[in-house]
Amino acid sequence: MLEAAEQLMREEGYAAVTSRKLASFAGLKPQLVHYYFRTMDELFEALFKRVADKHLSALKEVSAQENPLVGMFELSCDSANSVLHLEFLALANHRKNIHDQVTAFGRELNRTESAIILDVLRKEGIETPGVAPEDLSTIIETMARGMAFAENLNARPLGNARNILTGCLAKFSVTLRALSEFSDAD
Repeated sequence: MLEAAEQLMREEGYAAVTSRKLASFAGLKPQLVHYYFRTMDELFEALFKRVADKHLSALKEVSAQENPLVGMFELSCDSANSVLHLEFLALANHRKNIHDQVTAFGRELNRTESAIILDVLRKEGIETPGVAPEDLSTIIETMARGMAFAENLNARPLGNARNILTGCLAKFSVTLRALSEFSDAD
C-alpha cells in the first residue's frame, strides 16, 4: 500500500493521496486503507519514514564508493526523488507531525553527509579552517536539490552545470583548498 501511495504522490501530488483514491489506485477497498492506517497522517508518516530510510540507506552505499562526494551529489540530484521531497515539504507546511519528521530527517541527512565529507577530508589530508563539513554538506545538498527541482520544472538544460559540479567534487581536494582560501579572505 505504501508503494502505491508513493507512486500516487509522485504522479499526482500529496493532495491526491486520499483513502478512496489510494484504495482505487492500489486495487483495494477503502476500508483496508484505514485498517492499516487509522488516519491519513499515519499513512503519510509511514510513507515519509520509508522514503527517508531508503535515501539514508542509499547514502550509506554511496559512502563506500570510490568518490563518495560525487555519489552523494548524484543521489540528491535525482529528479525522480526530488518530486517526493517537494511533496513532503509542501505537506510539512500543513501537518506538524510531518514537519517534525522532515526536520529530523534533515538533521540526520546533514550528520550522515558530514561524516562522509569528514572521512574524505581525512583521507585526502585536508584541513579546512573556517569550512566545516556540515557547511559543505549544506552547500552540496542545496546545489543538488536545486538542480533536481529545476530539472523537474524543465527550467533549462542543466547537464553542463551538473558536469561542472561533479568535476569539482571529483577533484575535491583542489576545490576545497580554493574554497578554504576564499573563506580565509573574509
